[in-house]
This record gives sequence, structure tokens and C-alpha cells, in this order.
Amino acid sequence: MEILPEIRPGRPGRLAPRLPPRGWGGARAGAGRPARGPVASEPHGPRPALSAHHPVHVTARLEPALRSLSRRAAHAALQRAVRRSLARTDFRIVRLVVRRAQIELLVEADDRRALARGMQGLQVAAARALNAAAGRHGRCFPDRYRARILRTPAAIRSVLPRLPAPGPRPARPGAVTGDAAPASPRTHLLAAALAREHARARRRTRSSAIGR
Repeated sequence: MEILPEIRPGRPGRLAPRLPPRGWGGARAGAGRPARGPVASEPHGPRPALSAHHPVHVTARLEPALRSLSRRAAHAALQRAVRRSLARTDFRIVRLVVRRAQIELLVEADDRRALARGMQGLQVAAARALNAAAGRHGRCFPDRYRARILRTPAAIRSVLPRLPAPGPRPARPGAVTGDAAPASPRTHLLAAALAREHARARRRTRSSAIGR
């Protein structure tokens, strides 16, 4: 290896070896873990700070092996898992929707740590219940859950159509809702948004009744 003199800025007279460029390592196109599916996994790293005043929209992907399980069977299994999380006071599940490839939740947590602990407990209990319902073993959630903090009323309104209120029939095709998420919202933003949603639903019901 050839050693060439190099003057370091701010340190006159000091020499340092200049190394030849390396042919590997460092940031470059195609570096990192290869993707395991068509949708990129949630990057590993510290999650942003969370205030107790802001609800969170959570999405957790399911293993493809669980897609053969009917959504109603999956929902019944998740109901058992959700009931176990009701004992927590720092983490609340307000809405839950089961889809073919993922579950979506609207949750509240006191802080970032409470969100992580609450989701960890929910996913462990959900994996046991889903595996028991499907008669299989192994993981049920292939990667990290995605969490979007809803800091404004507009952000909350944008996700409510994806997370309909519990009812006897799903409000959107391909989704199953129910009484698995009975927690009442505590954040002012979410409580106000759900109150407006409920008021609009009552007006639509009265309008349809009058139209008959």
C-alpha cells in the first residue's frame, strides 16, 4: 500500500496516510437487505416520539400462509387477543379491521414505549390465536408494523373510511369489523372525530328512513 503525505486541515505539519479507494462497502445502489416481497418492510430504526394526545393508525401485515383462513375466523381469533390487551391502561385499541393480507388498527398510547409494548403484547397473543385457528405453527407477522401518528383532524378523517365502526356487516368490501375493539377514545382529537362520524351516520339513517 502506497503512503502519501496528506495535510489535515487545522493541524499544520501533521501527515496522515491516504488509503486507496475500496471496491466494496458504503452507500451504493442495491445495498442492504434484499426485499422479501412486493412491499418494502418498515425500516428498522427508532420510531418518532409519540404524544398521548395523538392517536395512531397501525398496519400489520399477515403471513401469506394465513390468507387461507377466513376473515371471520381470523377476526374471532383476534378478538381473543384484543381482550387480553384490555388490561393495559397505557394502550387502547379503538378500531380494528381484519383484511386478507393485513390488520389495521386505530390505537391510543401514552407514549412511544407504551405503543411498542402494547403492540408487542397484541401481536404475541394474536399469533397464538391465529395459529391455533389455522392449525399451524410459526410467525404470523413477517415484519415490523407500520405506525402513522395522526396529529390533525384531517389526518384522522383520512383513515376513518378504512376503519369503519363496529357493526353486524362490514362497511367496506373485504373487511371484517366487530366488537373486538371496545375501548373508548380518550384523546380529544379522536373523540371529536368519532362524534362527528356518529352524527353523520345518524343523519344518514334519518334521511333514509324519511325517504321510505
